[in-house]
Amino acid sequence: MGEEALLDLDTVKARLAKEAGPRLWRSLEELADLPEIRRYVEAEFPDIAQASAIDRRTLLRLMGASFALGGLAACNGSGAERNAPLLSQSRNMPGYTPGVPLTIATSLPLDGYGRGVLVKAQEGRPIKIEGNPLHPASLGAADVFAQAEILSLYDPDRSDAPLQNGSPRTWEDLTNFIRPVRNELVVGEGRGLHILMPPTSSPTLLRLMAQARQLFPLAQWHVFSPVDDEGRRSAATATFGKHLDLVYDLTQADVVVTVGGDLFAEEAGHLRYAAEYQARRRMQDRALPRLTAVETRPSLVGARADERIALRPRDIEAFVQALASALGAGPAPADPPHPSVLKLADDLRRAGPRGLVVAGREQPARIHGLVHAINANIGVFGTTVRAIEPVRAVAGDARTLADLATAIEADEVSRLLILGGNPVYTAPADIDLAALIRRVPLSLHLGQHRDETAMVCHWHVPEAHPLESWGDLRAFDGTVGLRQPATVPLKPGLSPEEFLGLMAGQNLDGQALVQATWREAWGDGGFEERWARSLEDGVIEGSASPAVALTDRFDVTAETAAPTRAAGIDVVFAPDPSVWDGSYANNGWLQELPKPLTKQVWGNAALIGPETASVFGLSSGDAVDLNVEGRVIRAPVWVMPGHAPGSVTLTLGYGRRQAGRIGNGIGFDAYAVRPSRRPWIASGEIRKAGEKIPVISTQQHHSLQGRDIVRMVASDKEAVETAEEQPSLYPDWSYEGHAWGMAIDLDACIGCNACVIACQSENNIAVVGPEEVARGREMHWLRVDRYHAGDPANPDTYFQPVPCMHCEKAPCEVVCPVNATVHSAEGLNDMVYNRCIGTRTCSNNCPYKVRRFNFLDYQGTDYTASPDAMNPQVTVRDRGVMEKCTYCVQRIGAARADARIEDRPLRDGEIVTACQQACPTQAIVFGDVNDPGSAVSRLKGRPRNYALLGTLNTRPRTTYLARIEPSSENG
Repeated sequence: MGEEALLDLDTVKARLAKEAGPRLWRSLEELADLPEIRRYVEAEFPDIAQASAIDRRTLLRLMGASFALGGLAACNGSGAERNAPLLSQSRNMPGYTPGVPLTIATSLPLDGYGRGVLVKAQEGRPIKIEGNPLHPASLGAADVFAQAEILSLYDPDRSDAPLQNGSPRTWEDLTNFIRPVRNELVVGEGRGLHILMPPTSSPTLLRLMAQARQLFPLAQWHVFSPVDDEGRRSAATATFGKHLDLVYDLTQADVVVTVGGDLFAEEAGHLRYAAEYQARRRMQDRALPRLTAVETRPSLVGARADERIALRPRDIEAFVQALASALGAGPAPADPPHPSVLKLADDLRRAGPRGLVVAGREQPARIHGLVHAINANIGVFGTTVRAIEPVRAVAGDARTLADLATAIEADEVSRLLILGGNPVYTAPADIDLAALIRRVPLSLHLGQHRDETAMVCHWHVPEAHPLESWGDLRAFDGTVGLRQPATVPLKPGLSPEEFLGLMAGQNLDGQALVQATWREAWGDGGFEERWARSLEDGVIEGSASPAVALTDRFDVTAETAAPTRAAGIDVVFAPDPSVWDGSYANNGWLQELPKPLTKQVWGNAALIGPETASVFGLSSGDAVDLNVEGRVIRAPVWVMPGHAPGSVTLTLGYGRRQAGRIGNGIGFDAYAVRPSRRPWIASGEIRKAGEKIPVISTQQHHSLQGRDIVRMVASDKEAVETAEEQPSLYPDWSYEGHAWGMAIDLDACIGCNACVIACQSENNIAVVGPEEVARGREMHWLRVDRYHAGDPANPDTYFQPVPCMHCEKAPCEVVCPVNATVHSAEGLNDMVYNRCIGTRTCSNNCPYKVRRFNFLDYQGTDYTASPDAMNPQVTVRDRGVMEKCTYCVQRIGAARADARIEDRPLRDGEIVTACQQACPTQAIVFGDVNDPGSAVSRLKGRPRNYALLGTLNTRPRTTYLARIEPSSENG
């Protein structure tokens, strides 16, 4: 066909792009009748045109394919917009002051749910993540995973080019390969195409998936997450008549019972739930709430509970059934009830609508159904619980990973797209997904790393980091948070939205894809103003899911089959508190973050209770062979006080083979023995292996042993005994201005470690690696000590954050031979780095052991964070100096500068330290103790306030409020 008969390619794409978005299909139908468009398509796809006549329907599909593939060719990273430099201080930009960080509101995903954050960017470089106070899932706090995304963004092992069979290719190579395949799928309406992706709550992704289904109606969609909640879905369907999500309100709860899981660490709304529970405890006009945790493995909510009941998994069902029976919500169990059941039932009965029972995701459907029945019988729906439509969903009926495996085995899959996740690594042990994928004629993986899944697929496509791309995500309560880039793309890649946009025949403009979703929802009237306001806030106002009425279809009598009890030990699988499901295995901050309860770093262990350890003759570090349904792994054990007997807990996310230079080969792979039929609780056997496997822990003093370290009182008004101030040879200091201090409420601390990561990110604290931590050389300026008291089989657990105390009578200051540690005019214990000669006399003289010495050049190792991730307001320390908490002196200086510019005094609460800002329960308060009206002064005036090791007369500026532990009679 002559060139003069063709419409210019750019003209065609311009006409298509003019009506892109929600009007795409209408514009295609209009253009399909134009003869020049038909001639263009016949020339663009000659193979198909010669094979058969192109009907109108096929013509429409090919036009969409051409439009999409044209956009894919632009993703090669050569465009100016993808290689744009980071902002420099010399560049003049309207509204931007060089040297002043910008704050960008965005949302970050975790297991498909959105968490609202604020990203601080310095000259275009994101350097710190905080919680968004306007977002319901964070309320201004940030968990360890959200904060560590800064390090993940700068991960040098992130994928930066497409791979074909493991070899690097250009984006043009990928485009040229995909074009004929895409054409074939368009004509065949997606026959043989299977798409596997993680669950998502993104309205834009769901819209694009629906459009892709129109283009490929015969394609099959599969959803898989290793952190699944199938038990909840099954129980909700049986009870409510359809799948619903439950949202809790702990501010209304007087009695809370948790059954497994971890309400304060693993639920989608865990930050809010922790904040609400502590807010409820602070209510002066109501008695303290009572929290009971029924669980196998110790958890943060169990550590905070007033009563903790440790049961092996097979005994939890009988407990819950007896509780339901006592409340008239189910039949009586065959065996006598647990001694705590009747009192717990009385507590819930008295609480009525202000009671709440919550089951963890790992519990089977039968237990979830019993919990629904209990909640219904005491009337909590509408008070402490509301039901909403599912937040995570997919367009149409999605199938499972097992369905995909069956389809591959039946040779029904000719094209496989894996859009995110790492299913080859996280798949159950009885599904050999790697071997199955190799049987598929063509497979493509979209991911951030060249991970285990990328290595077995024919093609791997780099995925853009959430901080580089546009999108939207719903929170646990349905509230939509917009995701906007906090930086230019550091590496070329596609977001899932952009990839699905290509499939749906749209372009590569992520912002346009998201705007199209909300333009369709809001209409054109006032769209730009509402869009700008939502971007600034980070959330879409009024987007929370409404409560669903349950009166019509609520059936509390619905039951599911009871699980069969197998012999042997119960094996519980759980997401890891440091690396989750393995997604963060290559993140040095999280690998070196001590786990809240074991304080283990750089690896995982099989957790067992003291009774089980005694039966098998085990101690911490002993290796065992764990046999689960015929599959065996070797793992070190950790004797965990409070762990239920007859059971073992394996955390997920370790044993990676393709994580990157940091995460490879760390720990053991629990997925290797995880069965698909029972992914959370299985049965197995333990056999002592006769060897030791080192387990690195940062805390060796585990019990209080009668020491006055963590103190307890029966009420907020009960006073603790304080040490009388003694005469001292140390100099006295007078403060004409501010005197900075901190108060930490141990009644609010849940040990979540958010403060530790916040301090590390804010203050450029080095990652030293497993060998150095094993020598006791960790560098964290803030640690959270964990203590046990009482019976090791079921002890009380306490947490205590320990930063530098900034003592008035500081033992470190008088012994330094070069005056490197000095007292400031505002009471800070300062470190002058360029004076320090490394004698470490200050550390030897510190009773709190909060000083860290740079033994090696930690900035020159594989664990080193990218210089772009460093906070430019904080000195990066070199080898041979002592360092410690500074009360975030850089934040004090910044606030003082703002006050000076505005010609006003500093306001109370204006200075917020990094640890204080991240804390979900507001356990940490900082301010001026010279101001009697400041929040910190009021806390220090409470009867519960005391100084750690106050008998030493160091007069620390950091003090603690004792934990409130009411007796069972008045609790």
